Amino acid sequence: MDTSRRPVGSAVRIGSFWYLLVPLLTLGLLTFLPFLHAAIRLRRPWVWLATVMFALVASGVFYVSGQPEGATPGAIDAVFVVAVLGSMVVGITVLTRLRHEVYNLGELRRPAPSLSTAPTSNGAPAVDPAVQQVLQARMKRDQARDLAATDPLMARELRIGRPDLPSEYDDGGLVDVASAPETVIARVLDLTPEQATGIVAVRDTAVAVDDLFSLTDLPVSTWDRVRDRAIIIR
Repeated sequence: MDTSRRPVGSAVRIGSFWYLLVPLLTLGLLTFLPFLHAAIRLRRPWVWLATVMFALVASGVFYVSGQPEGATPGAIDAVFVVAVLGSMVVGITVLTRLRHEVYNLGELRRPAPSLSTAPTSNGAPAVDPAVQQVLQARMKRDQARDLAATDPLMARELRIGRPDLPSEYDDGGLVDVASAPETVIARVLDLTPEQATGIVAVRDTAVAVDDLFSLTDLPVSTWDRVRDRAIIIR
């Protein structure tokens, strides 16, 4: 059964739709407002840049609309009309994703693979030990992520994501890219030393694991593996 990683109440989920309603109802003029909210919450440079760009478009439109009729060339008016409509479309597209991150709506977990095999002598289905081990490790990683999201202090005390340190807690094979050494990051994520060095260089800026993909030159072929094993604990 699919469940959210960090489920939220229906009131929060419904309230978060203001991210999409503001650019839609204002025809893109106030698209910068939800971006500003997201920038404050996520503290990502590109979101701040997008906020400024959408604000500049809105300022230009208000300036042009305040001029006497005929004071600005028709071409400029047309450019700003297209820019505003573009702000609405592009803004809604990007805000759809940001809304999930800001309000912790979560993404659906991957469905477990089918365990159908030949039945045993007592009629119960036999589960391949290798498959069972992978599923158990995946479940432990999910549990460790949930714990880190709700109680980062405990996660650090349990040394989640720090296989280089002694710990009695089994996190399923996670690595905290915010604090683990380069060699450990490279080993757990199966990356080259250069790729691990790139992660360490930007880890103070990254808020979420997906930030690493925009801040480094990690190949797309590594993204799923990084998402599966990496965690950021602040």
